[in-house]
Amino acid sequence: MENSSNESDIEDSLNIAAKGWDRIIDAAKKGGYRKGMDDGSNFVFQESFDNGYKEGFQTAFMLGKFKSLLNSTPRDVEYPQNVKEILDKTRRGACHMCAAKLQDINSTNKSFDEILDEQRSYSVQVLQMLYEYFQPYAKQLNISESDILKIQVVPDLNN
Repeated sequence: MENSSNESDIEDSLNIAAKGWDRIIDAAKKGGYRKGMDDGSNFVFQESFDNGYKEGFQTAFMLGKFKSLLNSTPRDVEYPQNVKEILDKTRRGACHMCAAKLQDINSTNKSFDEILDEQRSYSVQVLQMLYEYFQPYAKQLNISESDILKIQVVPDLNN
C-alpha cells in the first residue's frame, strides 16, 4: 500500500515538473521569437537607413556642386524656372514625393518599392537636367566633366 502511495506521489511530482517544464519551454520559445523579430527588424531598418542615407548624401552632394556652379555664374543670367526651383530648395534635395505633392499626384496606392524606384529615377532625371544646363558654365570655368559627376564616397556607417 505504501508502495502505491509512493508511486502516486512520484507520478504527481513528475506531472507537476512536466507542466513547469512545458511552461518554461513555451516562455523560452516566445521570448526567442520576440528577440529574433526585434533583431531582424532592427537589422533591416538599419540596413535600409544606411542605404537611404548613402543615396541621399550622394544626391545632396551633387546638388551642392550645381548650387556652387549657380553661385559662380554671372548674376545677370536668367535661369529656367525649374533650375531655380530645384536649387532654391536644396534642403529637400531631389525629392520626388515633394514634387508629386506640389503637382497633386496621389501615391498612396503605390508600394514602397515603386515609390523608391520613382525617387531614384527622379533624382537621376533632376541631376541630368542640371548637368546639361550647367555644362557650358562648367567649361567656361575649366571644371572638368568628371569633377562635376564625381560622387563623394560615403564612409561605411557601421565602423
